[in-house]
Amino acid sequence: MPATVLADSTNSLKRSRSTHFSGGPSHKKQCSGDRKARCDPVVQAEEEIPTRFQTPVCELERIFRRLAKTVDYATLKALMAAGSDQARGLPRMVQSIIEHAQARVEKSQILKGKQKMLQAELYLEWLREYEFVLAAVQNVLRAKVPIATGKTLFSILFHLIDQYISAVDAQQDGCSHRSWVMTLVEEANDSSTDERSTAAVTQAEAQLERFDAVMALALERYRSDSRAEYRKLAGVIGQKQETLARGCCLLSEQTGYGDADDMGFGLLVTTREAMLEWKEQRTTVSKPSDATR
Repeated sequence: MPATVLADSTNSLKRSRSTHFSGGPSHKKQCSGDRKARCDPVVQAEEEIPTRFQTPVCELERIFRRLAKTVDYATLKALMAAGSDQARGLPRMVQSIIEHAQARVEKSQILKGKQKMLQAELYLEWLREYEFVLAAVQNVLRAKVPIATGKTLFSILFHLIDQYISAVDAQQDGCSHRSWVMTLVEEANDSSTDERSTAAVTQAEAQLERFDAVMALALERYRSDSRAEYRKLAGVIGQKQETLARGCCLLSEQTGYGDADDMGFGLLVTTREAMLEWKEQRTTVSKPSDATR
């Protein structure tokens, strides 16, 4: 697919980059769409409570941690059962994985008891906590088991990256207070943080490239599993692609990931191109010829 197709899809989302050291919420997010950071005062008050370290591990996370080590038929069946409620149950379980990852990062940082983390370092560590999910997805895709796993795997990765972006957005907007993370104002007033921030952004971009590669493979499996309904699903995939494009735009705005001028165009490129290609199948259904009319 020509790169201009994906660029045209993303260009409408472009907007002025907000100042990263604003010291307060972003008042104008031109690529956020309907995404709104949920600032719950109760949650903010609980951020520093040590019991957050005891965030419960959901069944989906247990399954993925097993699959990250080895793949067997029983665990795959458990995965399919856990992901059967894709409208409500699956997003909630993915959110649980994200919350547990955040708690793990918090525990690790507080136990170190050293210098505060930068915002960029926090977002990098969150991404690294998802590594077991990526490893599990890779193992499942390599396994020769006659189960159509594509839809479930792709949906989980889609919700994972989408909710990760929401978590980053909430942190940037000041919805979540973490005393062990430097504020943007503190970072702006400390020039010694520049090198650390640049390194964290570079590493996070590399982690997102890995996420993109694995997600693209899951999408390809989904496509292969859905041959009978391939064109019927094009509209759904198109909607998800648009959501992902807005998310990448927002993520670039909030973190600086990607080139300065592409506003998210360079994030998750392989997956988004494949989704656009699938989406376009909706408009390529052959018309009946004159001989058959």
